[in-house]
Amino acid sequence: MMVGFSNDQAIGGYQALELPSIDENVASGMIRANSARSAIKLVLSCLDVRKVWLPAYTCDAVVEAARDVGLPIEFYQLDSSFEVEPSLQLKGDELILIVDYFGLCNEAVKRSRSRFAHSQTIVDCSQSFFSEPTEALATIYSPRKFFGLPDGGLLYSTYLRIKQPEQRDESSESRMGHLISRLTNSPEAAYQQYLEAEQAISKLPVQGMSRLTERLLQSVDYQRVRTIRARNAQYLHERLGQYNQLNLNIDETVAPLCYPLLPSVKVASKADLIKERVFLPTYWPEVLGRVEEGSFEWNLVTNGLFLPCDQRYNENDMDRLISLLAIK
Repeated sequence: MMVGFSNDQAIGGYQALELPSIDENVASGMIRANSARSAIKLVLSCLDVRKVWLPAYTCDAVVEAARDVGLPIEFYQLDSSFEVEPSLQLKGDELILIVDYFGLCNEAVKRSRSRFAHSQTIVDCSQSFFSEPTEALATIYSPRKFFGLPDGGLLYSTYLRIKQPEQRDESSESRMGHLISRLTNSPEAAYQQYLEAEQAISKLPVQGMSRLTERLLQSVDYQRVRTIRARNAQYLHERLGQYNQLNLNIDETVAPLCYPLLPSVKVASKADLIKERVFLPTYWPEVLGRVEEGSFEWNLVTNGLFLPCDQRYNENDMDRLISLLAIK
């Protein structure tokens, strides 16, 4: 399944950054690409399919990946449990991509996936780094959504036609500026650099993961990250679950991307939170052009608050976040 990268190790010379080697096998058994978008292209370009079904609630990066390989696209809707619309059936030459949203929809993914042949299913775990690969044609991961990385995507598949790209991405260093600045400055200071890095990633050709990103991945303490994310998500859910229209199952087994809150009561707006230097993402504004006003997806984009619960924060931070929501 994989082609190993060469490792011409020099001896001597000046010192590099001191990065611990905590998990050198984090990508073991996986194809290592320069982005999740590239990983999706790798899969789609190897298949003889007529059409791919994508959720209307997805980012343009996924849509553009399918279009870049010349595949016609159809969009499907989600129900309020994040499952594929019940009426959807696939023809033999069609493929479906199912998303594990926020790292909290593993059971919904299993139920949806069971309706379709494994050979016709891709599972997008870009928001669910800690989910195990599923019984599907391929499972895609985007580790840079969880860790401070300049790029990178992971792909698990047993389909032999999907190969590790032989050429590595050598442009990672040009996308490190905002990550280094985040260590020494405020997030606002390098926000423009961050946007430029995101734009650069969207234009990358399909290549293997850079040595820089691979080395950074090896230095992450995954158990620590998983524990803190799980703890913070549970803490938020215990205090906000009663105000959340989403039916979430949050326990110590999940380490989500964020805590998605679809409030049933009046809370502070994103604009209010920005004034307090609380920055929340929007998943995803482009979706509004694919769905009807008032739909489940429309409600998520328009009214959803996606609260940080990652490894940078503790209970005091979660208390501040809850307080700033100003629940009424």
